[in-house]
Amino acid sequence: MKLHQQRTCIGCRTVTNKSELLRWVLKDGAPLRAVNLDLQGSAFGRGAWTHGTEKCVQQAVQRRAFARTFRSAVDDSQVLQEFTAYEDQLAASQLSGKHDESGSEI
Repeated sequence: MKLHQQRTCIGCRTVTNKSELLRWVLKDGAPLRAVNLDLQGSAFGRGAWTHGTEKCVQQAVQRRAFARTFRSAVDDSQVLQEFTAYEDQLAASQLSGKHDESGSEI
């Protein structure tokens, strides 16, 4: 029996399998630090997790969950921009029928 690692979405606070969530990492910057998506899940440092929905990302921003998770001031507007760019990229790849790195269709 294989156990799946569980993480909590910082937006809706639901515990879910790690594979169903997006990982966010903190990138150094001043005065506010940027939060970037870690799509490979291999970036160094503490991660924050959200579902891949605008609702959960919005809730995390409204609740200031990124700042609490990273214990640092965070540029919330940049989080929303990063997520919008991710959604746009995902939609474009689905329309073109591109495949992800594993060879399966996205």
